[in-house]
Amino acid sequence: MSIISPIFFGGSIMPINIKECDGGIGIIIESRDRVTDQELIDSLEKLLTHEKEKFRTCKYILIDHTSLTSLNITDETVDYISGLFAGASSVNPDAIAAMVAYVSYGANIDLINTMSQLREIFMNRSCWETLQFKTRPYAVRWIKKKVNEKFGIDDLTFG
Repeated sequence: MSIISPIFFGGSIMPINIKECDGGIGIIIESRDRVTDQELIDSLEKLLTHEKEKFRTCKYILIDHTSLTSLNITDETVDYISGLFAGASSVNPDAIAAMVAYVSYGANIDLINTMSQLREIFMNRSCWETLQFKTRPYAVRWIKKKVNEKFGIDDLTFG
């Protein structure tokens, strides 16, 4: 497994982890705890601009926000990040993308609204076939099915 970016900031790991898996045909982006504008931009900008050629061979992207507790980002950041994903998806429009986002009933309404906005813009602006899931196992199952149907690959490990 190759780690692309657990970014360090002030001596601690930022709340976004990006890794390649399955020999480079998969990318997993996981967020946890609190995420701010700058953390989101810093972690995704390098991957989605400077390293976007990695998407040429990519078959799937799994974005997992299930451990996210707070998302403090502006509308401008949401638009900027979705534009980065749109650019990366243009390199390889055939990839499959799943977003895992489950917000509990007692969650902060700002988190719910921001996640909803991010998902909507992401799904509308990227070229990838994309679905949102409440749990990671459902997302993994869907990715395995779609990657097998589209590319004939049936041995994904997500590791």
